[in-house]
Amino acid sequence: MSTFHGLREGDEAELEITQMARDGRGLGRLNGLLVFVSGASPGEKVMVRIVKLGVRHAEAEVINSQRMATASASA
Repeated sequence: MSTFHGLREGDEAELEITQMARDGRGLGRLNGLLVFVSGASPGEKVMVRIVKLGVRHAEAEVINSQRMATASASA
């Protein structure tokens, strides 16, 4: 099993979703690698499992999700 960016398929990590991809998946970065996450939305902090790893991006599945509080929500 090869590794890129210090990651392997099956690894679990916490990731902040910062934007949406054109196909509706959430996007975040992990160790500089772009990660596509099905079922995740911007503003969520998710625990993910890497299911597919490429040179320029990875695909992951959500294990656990937590919506992050925004400044407007606390005002």
